[in-house]
Amino acid sequence: MYANYLVLFAILFTGYFLRKIRFLDDAMNHGLNKFIVYFAYPCMIVHNLGTLEMDEEVIVDFLLMLLLTLACFFAYGGWMYLYCKFRKVSRDVSNIVELSSLSPNNGFMGFPITLIFFGERGFLFMLAHNAAMNFFVFTYGTHVLRRNKDAIRRRTPRLIFRSFLKVLFNPNVIALIIGFLISALHWTMPEAIDEYLVYIGNVSTPMAMIYIGSTLAGCSMLEILKDHIVIEGTLNKLIILPLLTYALVILLPVDPLIKAMLILGCCFPAAATISMLAEQEGENETMASKILFLSTILSIITIPLSIKMINLIVM
Repeated sequence: MYANYLVLFAILFTGYFLRKIRFLDDAMNHGLNKFIVYFAYPCMIVHNLGTLEMDEEVIVDFLLMLLLTLACFFAYGGWMYLYCKFRKVSRDVSNIVELSSLSPNNGFMGFPITLIFFGERGFLFMLAHNAAMNFFVFTYGTHVLRRNKDAIRRRTPRLIFRSFLKVLFNPNVIALIIGFLISALHWTMPEAIDEYLVYIGNVSTPMAMIYIGSTLAGCSMLEILKDHIVIEGTLNKLIILPLLTYALVILLPVDPLIKAMLILGCCFPAAATISMLAEQEGENETMASKILFLSTILSIITIPLSIKMINLIVM
């Protein structure tokens, strides 16, 4: 299984190389992102969920995973806010550091890695983790990004409702609902449709890794290593928050796989979503990209170690 993990990162570095030699450009990367998010991942989710045997216990566990993940994210938010206050991180970057450090790439990286190491049931719980993260990022996360602006004081119920709709109509959330219904109601998809979903879904993993590698190609490692805030944010992302999660969940009387997915879910590097949101809000997207780059590179080491520790201590 660890050989499969190394293959994923070999594909990531392929994307990095293709961007460096200008085989890929910004327009192609944008199109790749849209194809993965709006089409390939939804196909993979519907197939994997739709073919999963669902019973009442699994449904309860899924909802429990959602609630526990949200609780963990609010704990992460509190920790990162206090950390930035204690370290006196300047206001113009503290919001980016907070959000990048607590938002994991549990979609692009989380889905394929979870399927490899924890199978379809683990994948189900990672879907719940991803859905909770999307809800958190597009509600609390947008609040954090706008914190330095006077506009935050004038947020209206209409804007809050629009944020909620943005989460609800996220293609991964829609696919999750469809797959969940197919499985829960014991519907059988026609073979041709299921085969179609398999073929499209299977390209999502290599394409996602190529996309991540391509997005990292514009960063300079030397410049990043000179920025202590980037290093501290990355250490929080890959080490402190997984340890905090372990402390929060290890004694909970729940399925060990739920505990494992709560810990694994926060072990992934920073989410690319934060860079995109920062750009949209006119915030420091460079800081978000630096934390994304460094955390992704270091996760080559930390993710296998985390999986090994989860299997030894939690499972």
